[in-house]
Amino acid sequence: MPANNDDPGFMWLLFSPSGRIGRQPYVMSILLWLTLQGVAVSQMLANEHFDGGLLFWTLALVITSLATFVSLIMLSIKRVHDMGYPAIFAFLLFIPVVSFVAAIAFFFWPSAPPNDFGEFTNRPK
Repeated sequence: MPANNDDPGFMWLLFSPSGRIGRQPYVMSILLWLTLQGVAVSQMLANEHFDGGLLFWTLALVITSLATFVSLIMLSIKRVHDMGYPAIFAFLLFIPVVSFVAAIAFFFWPSAPPNDFGEFTNRPK
């Protein structure tokens, strides 16, 4: 258990490459982004005949997609740190054929013992 019990925060979880995260926060964070994108897409479809609503939700989808892209990189860097590997392995998610296997590995690979990337899982370094 870490000596400092302060919550590292939501911004650290989604937008910082420092530290490590385990499997559950990794998967839950990805599901959060997929849900937000799903809401934007469903609202786009619901407002397809109303130009103002369609424009707003299209913009919301673009912004959410950019945030998702950045966050996925940061989450994956922390996940490979937790597995005991350097950050460059996170970019396996962007190689077309390898990405599926890498995602499955990121979802199921167990956490490594304390390493150079942090003493504890789900904490910044």
